[in-house]
Amino acid sequence: MVDRITARAKWIEQNLLPHESRVRAWLNRNRVPGLDVDDVIQEMYARIGSLDNVEDIREPGLYAMKVAHSILFNYVHRSRIVSITAIGDLNYVEIPSPEASPEDELVARDEVQLVTNALAELPRRTRDVLLLRRVEGLSQRETAARLAIAEKTVEKHMARAALYLTLHFGRGGKNKVSPSERREILTDDADDATD
Repeated sequence: MVDRITARAKWIEQNLLPHESRVRAWLNRNRVPGLDVDDVIQEMYARIGSLDNVEDIREPGLYAMKVAHSILFNYVHRSRIVSITAIGDLNYVEIPSPEASPEDELVARDEVQLVTNALAELPRRTRDVLLLRRVEGLSQRETAARLAIAEKTVEKHMARAALYLTLHFGRGGKNKVSPSERREILTDDADDATD
């Protein structure tokens, strides 16, 4: 336990401390009334220090900036400060965006393809409900009206989609759901048209 704490402290010293002045400068430019910069810095270190694994963080400075941004955003959201300047400033973060490597682009493309394939396996009605609710952001009532089905049927399709996608991606997206599980989860009920 002591070794882990020592290793984490050393990682923070080597990877985060060099970026603290840049994070502090950004926080000072984007001050939020009632929130002390030192408190944000302390919370940033606490959040990063409590992560299970920091070795996977490839851009520690960028990560620290995003954590600080998240702390500010959460504070503004919780306190419901309606300051146009605060909200406007939080939407623009002066963080250099590292270009994705060709490997990262291939991984992202593969992940999009996995999601596309999983969605294609869903029955048409279940897929339509999922896309209307989660992509278009329609309410359950709006989705039911758009598809001319009962709200209870919308719930059923959302539960079906969630279960299938959880099983599919809970297995890394590579192992297909077994045929029996697929049949059981995805069997379209004929009662949709009468709801």
